[in-house]
Amino acid sequence: MDCNQIRKAAANALITCNIHSFPIDCFAILKQYGFRVYSYLELQKKKPELYNLCISYSQDAFCINSLNLIAYNSQKSANRIRFSLMHELGHHLLRHRNDLPSNEDEANYFASNILAPRIAMYYAHLKSVNEVGHFFNLSSSAAYYAAQDFSEWCQDVRRNGMHSYDKDLYQHFYNPDYKGFVYSIRTCAFCGARVYNCLDFEAHCSGACKLPDEPVRKKAHAFTPLSDDDSRILRRLENKWLYDF
Repeated sequence: MDCNQIRKAAANALITCNIHSFPIDCFAILKQYGFRVYSYLELQKKKPELYNLCISYSQDAFCINSLNLIAYNSQKSANRIRFSLMHELGHHLLRHRNDLPSNEDEANYFASNILAPRIAMYYAHLKSVNEVGHFFNLSSSAAYYAAQDFSEWCQDVRRNGMHSYDKDLYQHFYNPDYKGFVYSIRTCAFCGARVYNCLDFEAHCSGACKLPDEPVRKKAHAFTPLSDDDSRILRRLENKWLYDF
């Protein structure tokens, strides 16, 4: 299975589950697919035989398709849990039936793309690995992986144009009120109004609710940004397919 098939599966999952903002709610997505989700500790108390099965296979998370059950290790970090849960969803949606190393790689790639779609990274204008991790709730290693693959996505767009799954995601995340691609919908911390495309978790309106002195972001390790030439090419390609719906 090539990377575009996996990206398409991740995009379809986001659209099917009606996701319109990041970071995504992994537990809600799994429930929409009919999975019961338990921590290993919960499973140990309720179903010790299932707990023993799960823990023998994985220290992070495990899926029992026949029971529509996914269990995870709650003692891991929150960001690692998120990745592990989407990894298990990837196995399910990609119809893996064994534990081949290639299947593990594909599930990892699915998790990375559903948590941080490359087109969302493009519109968010993220400038560093830390920003990728902060915005999408990824671990540092997962954020670095996504940032590296973002460059591959950009090169793929340059060579082949936007794929159908990117067009579908654009259409899904296009907001007519905002008149653009919306990757984040938050609530103003002061007045409760909707705030679109704010990278800060404590969002505020740009009008009367705007804080007078915003904090200066610390410099972080940057991944290779788009060159001016790459940006112009992507903008031309974007203008070409934006109105094809």
